[in-house]
Amino acid sequence: MKDSLQTALPAHENASYPLRQKFNPKQIIESLPADATPAQQDSAIQAMLPPRPTVRSTRPDTLNLPGWQIPSAKSTLSVQGIRYDENFFSTSPYYHAETNIRPTGMDADPLPYLLRHDDWVTGILLCCFLVVMTIFANSKKFIKQRLQDFFLNRMDKEKLFSIETGREMRHAVFLYMQSGLLVSLFFFDYTQTTRDLFMSPVSSHTLLGIYVLICWTYLGFKQLFYTFVNWIFFDKERRSTWLKSYSFLISAEGVLLFPLALITVFFNLPTHDVILCLCLLLGFIRLLLFYKTFCIFFPKIHGFFHLIMYFCALEMLPLCGLWQALTYTNDILL
Repeated sequence: MKDSLQTALPAHENASYPLRQKFNPKQIIESLPADATPAQQDSAIQAMLPPRPTVRSTRPDTLNLPGWQIPSAKSTLSVQGIRYDENFFSTSPYYHAETNIRPTGMDADPLPYLLRHDDWVTGILLCCFLVVMTIFANSKKFIKQRLQDFFLNRMDKEKLFSIETGREMRHAVFLYMQSGLLVSLFFFDYTQTTRDLFMSPVSSHTLLGIYVLICWTYLGFKQLFYTFVNWIFFDKERRSTWLKSYSFLISAEGVLLFPLALITVFFNLPTHDVILCLCLLLGFIRLLLFYKTFCIFFPKIHGFFHLIMYFCALEMLPLCGLWQALTYTNDILL
């Protein structure tokens, strides 16, 4: 390397330029010819580097493994003497450094929780389907009578309309509960779309159960509010007629929501389509309820303003309260 440096330097400088002097890279570069390549400049710098003694620390090493002897600071360390296959586990009969293990396959992405992959949700929907089919099979005459009395509004058949067995009452209660269950499934699907539930501290079953309890509480309190307000302002006959009409509509809502819930859970219906279908269906039920309330309680045109106040206070405000309760639950738990 030094010979190449002397060759690169001019002849008049070779005789006077000492090979060992105070290291000055600027002077070395300036002493080279103007057409010196970067490789020649680097060679000149490397050749003129002063020797640098290696000073090892005399302080004890606290990072070594127990049982692994580190050479002392005073001993010479030869790079050729290092064997990189020797380590703390070299003496173990179960250590095989010669074995080359390569992972097979590819990295997998963790799948989020899906309703259609949950056996509990599938089992509950299957039970709901069987019960609904049983209700239709055993109560055809009762359902037909309810439909006629709802749309024809015949008050002279009040006695026939009020005949209701314990089995039919149980069917109505079940469809009430099914309505709350299906609404909670729709809201859980909406939550999965708008929030990341993969790292949620609350399990999916717990979250879905809380939604169901909130929806059932909403239906129960709304029924109590309706009963209390109607008891104050209206007579017993009209209260009884309206109560049967209201229970019929809520039961019909539970039945009509069921096909939409099946499509949402098992066929991955887009969320915006679910919201559109749900709003149309719930809006249709509320429109029928508005019509029936007008026919029973406010049959005159001058009572239309009272009807708007009655309907907004006992139907629209509870719906807004249900939405606030569900979203507030998400803010707390998620």
